[in-house]
Amino acid sequence: MRSLFVGRFQPLHWGHVKVVEWLLSHYDEVVIAIGSANKAFTFDNPFTPGERIEMFRRHFGRESRLLYCSVPDTSGQSSIWGAYLRHWCPQFHVLYSNNPHVEVAASFWGIEVKRHPIYGNYSGTVIRQLMALGDSSWREFVPPAVVSYIEEIGGVERMKALKLQ
Repeated sequence: MRSLFVGRFQPLHWGHVKVVEWLLSHYDEVVIAIGSANKAFTFDNPFTPGERIEMFRRHFGRESRLLYCSVPDTSGQSSIWGAYLRHWCPQFHVLYSNNPHVEVAASFWGIEVKRHPIYGNYSGTVIRQLMALGDSSWREFVPPAVVSYIEEIGGVERMKALKLQ
């Protein structure tokens, strides 16, 4: 059976990692749906879909049970978002999310939605704010391979520049 885990992953943090590990312990395969795929280079969405997939690959390596897809936002037409999931992602049987908007929009299309456990108090918003402020404590909230990748692509400098806009 295949599950889908949807998120923006801006950036991938330890909470996301633990959910993926939990899903891998319960399902044959896990589809990672990179949400807001049509957005990048903003404070809320600083990383491209490709960069976010690379974060997963750097941490999880070539885990063959992980599949990836990118799903754009619907530009306000929330009722068609479930169709976007079916269109842009490989087949899946159940979606995992703790986001009420995701739950309602996917359920409208008959997609089974379940909640996943919450591991720790991680927040992409807080991580991005710490990066923008030049506070190195952001590194504690993401896996070492993701820290290296963000530094490699100039992610901290990007966040500082985006903070000024």
